[in-house]
Amino acid sequence: MSQLPPATVQALAHVQRLGRRDFLRFGLAAASLAAAGGAMLPGTARAALPDGVKVMSEGEHAVFRRLLEVMLPTDGSALVPTAQVPVMQTLDAALLATMPPHILQGLKGGVRYFDEGPVARYGKRFAELSDADAARFCDEWANAPEAPHRALAMGLKKLVGLAYWANPPTWAPLGYDGPVSHKWGLKSLGNAPMPK
Repeated sequence: MSQLPPATVQALAHVQRLGRRDFLRFGLAAASLAAAGGAMLPGTARAALPDGVKVMSEGEHAVFRRLLEVMLPTDGSALVPTAQVPVMQTLDAALLATMPPHILQGLKGGVRYFDEGPVARYGKRFAELSDADAARFCDEWANAPEAPHRALAMGLKKLVGLAYWANPPTWAPLGYDGPVSHKWGLKSLGNAPMPK
């Protein structure tokens, strides 16, 4: 991953270490924030961004939104449509807002790099590609010999996927009714080792 700036490499490593339970915990809080309509920062014009999105820029939102559309098409399936779930608000509040500034800047640089990736071959940024070209580009980078391409394709897909599934309404079509730890009243032991 030597082609990427060190801060971007750190951000990708941070994303790869993100646990499902940690993200679900953050996601529940973020979904509550998004449902409450999160306050806008004074003096900022953010008309192109959904309410509650405070950390990502319009360009980053366009990349994440496009990635969600091609990675998780819900039309014609039993899945909850992405428009009915605060995916971008969850991603923004549960992950981006909780990152240390240097990690966040690295991730933002990676998103820009990913967005510019298809320009040479397709003549457009990722956010502007058709569904077929965007899906093809994601597959090309996920299977690329270059480690930065693979890391970005997989890391960014992981982020939008986790942001979708972190929202409890998305669980019902899978028959998942939530963590058993809540139903059974189990106390969290954190990352305790498994019994021998």
